[in-house]
Amino acid sequence: MTLTRLISADGRSGLLMVAGIVVLLAPLALAMSTAVAITGTIVGALCIALALAGTEHGGRGTIPVAAQAVYDRGLGVGLILAGLVFGAAGEPAALVLFAAIGAAVLLVTSVTKYSASPA
Repeated sequence: MTLTRLISADGRSGLLMVAGIVVLLAPLALAMSTAVAITGTIVGALCIALALAGTEHGGRGTIPVAAQAVYDRGLGVGLILAGLVFGAAGEPAALVLFAAIGAAVLLVTSVTKYSASPA
């Protein structure tokens, strides 16, 4: 069984940027607890940094294409785990936010074609 890779690495960067902005701003806009806002700020900044590091396939400030897939999976799993921790701590809105964004990141990761395309 093969999985069709529908999204280019550049498209992945754009979607990851959107996810980072949502994780960064949603806890503040929805007036969630301080812990959720701080976690969202840190994870959102990390997500945006990973998105920006994946916009070029070589050079300064980039990460190898193979590493992007690993980091993206780690980010998705980490977001889901953070959501579960916040859910256990009595923050259902944070559970939904982090778990949904984590699942979206894993979905994008599963359909992204991680290969360097020549310019």
